[in-house]
Amino acid sequence: MSSKDLLTKDQLLTCLELGKDLTSELDGDQLLSIFLEKLSLLLPAQSWSMLLLDEETQELRFEVSVDLDPKVVDTIRLPLGQGVAGQVALTQKPMIVPDVSQSAHFHGKVDLLSGKATRSLICVPLVFGGRSLGVIEVVNPRELGGEALALLSVVADYAAIAVENTRRYQRIQEMAVHDNLTGLYNTRFLYQALANQIERARETSRAFSLIFMDLDNFKRVVDSYGHLNGSRAIQEAAGTIRSCLRDPAFGVAYGGDEFVVVLPDCDKVEALAKAHEIRDGMARTLYLAEQGFQVPLSASFGVATFPDDASTRQGLLALADQAMFRVKGSGKNGIRAV
Repeated sequence: MSSKDLLTKDQLLTCLELGKDLTSELDGDQLLSIFLEKLSLLLPAQSWSMLLLDEETQELRFEVSVDLDPKVVDTIRLPLGQGVAGQVALTQKPMIVPDVSQSAHFHGKVDLLSGKATRSLICVPLVFGGRSLGVIEVVNPRELGGEALALLSVVADYAAIAVENTRRYQRIQEMAVHDNLTGLYNTRFLYQALANQIERARETSRAFSLIFMDLDNFKRVVDSYGHLNGSRAIQEAAGTIRSCLRDPAFGVAYGGDEFVVVLPDCDKVEALAKAHEIRDGMARTLYLAEQGFQVPLSASFGVATFPDDASTRQGLLALADQAMFRVKGSGKNGIRAV
């Protein structure tokens, strides 16, 4: 007998409506709001949570929860196999625990941190294409029988599809604004971000700055070590840039061996200091070491600031570019402001 065979017609229709909502929504935040509203009607309980699996760390984290302090659960990570949730994610099999004190798998970490008291629970896996995406866990549900498990299992099937859809959509969105080689943002993102920065700077009367930089004598690197190693060197240079930046600052692969760094809320003095930090980071690094080489790289830097130097994104980029070319013409491996 399948899960659907245990449900009434009204319950199946409610599940179908929820499934349509979940699988048609690509915005993750909106998705969870829909899920929260509908699930509380389907399966009354003290609290419930959706935990998603981090593919890199293989740990479950709380994505959304009801009646639990987000500040508490946001810090919790459950390895696969730990606790009821970890077991369900590992085995991909649902679990009903009528009395957690009698369960060998129950882990009281959440109760300890939250001050809640779990007496019983139902946990079902989110599985898509044979992969565990996470679990749905219902704490102290009003009903613990097969009907409750059937409801939750049907919902979990739809939720797994929805989670996978939103992840794929997010990956596509990220690919659209990131450079494939370096992982930095691309120029498509840059132009829109600069428009937003200008609008924000005008509203707040705060400056922001750009660093335009170009690797020095990079053709020699390509000629000496080949195009493949040239691409690797650009990747590694991008890594140096990234290591020097903290949110909300970001780097952009502008083209070839050129980069732009955007520094929100930074005046010219702060931007010059950041350019020196990147320049010093490059000077301390020998590139292509994993390929058996020790290649030094340097760059020429131009700095421009809004609104002191220009009032448009085109003007700001052009002036930073011109400042960089003046460095190129006077010996390279230097920094110049407009």
